Amino acid sequence: MIDAAIQSILENGYYHTSSNEIARRAGVTWGTIQHQFATREGLLLEVVNDRWNHFQQTMATAEVVGDTLEERLHSLLDVLALHYEQPEHLVLVQILLDLTQNPTTSAETRQAVALHGERLTKAWQPLFVQALGAAAGERDLVRYAFSTLRGYLAANIVASSISSSVYGDDTVERHLLVRGVATSITAEAQRRGIAI
Repeated sequence: MIDAAIQSILENGYYHTSSNEIARRAGVTWGTIQHQFATREGLLLEVVNDRWNHFQQTMATAEVVGDTLEERLHSLLDVLALHYEQPEHLVLVQILLDLTQNPTTSAETRQAVALHGERLTKAWQPLFVQALGAAAGERDLVRYAFSTLRGYLAANIVASSISSSVYGDDTVERHLLVRGVATSITAEAQRRGIAI
């Protein structure tokens, strides 16, 4: 049922994915979905839970490697791409936007979404410790690196969902991105007296 919801959103869009469409794709009745998840909101929250669990497992087993900061940031970008460069990430974003902005979303669901946000930070933080070393103690540097790398990946998946011809081989862009982040972090760390 979760896979059916994800595929329907990917193919038809969030607002064109009805409860009946999800049930049809899953080969069950809407009553079965209601029995399992109570409401459409409950099913969508379970999609979020499923994707976050996958993300947390990926981050928990990932390892950042490299001798230089640039090499480690390249490795980190590859790890983040396992989640943020997947089409399912678009589904997650659409669901989260609706669940957080929709005035009919229940308080319990809002709390669950907020908890995921807190867990997100805990999930990727160890990877930045591996990548940035002593500079990982500087929250603003970690946020900068994460936001920049994640933003690049998220922009790519959005662009590729609009047109497959927008991006081809992005090796040069990734190299420039990582070099820019490494240069900025190194300069700021040096200014603060932190060795990387």
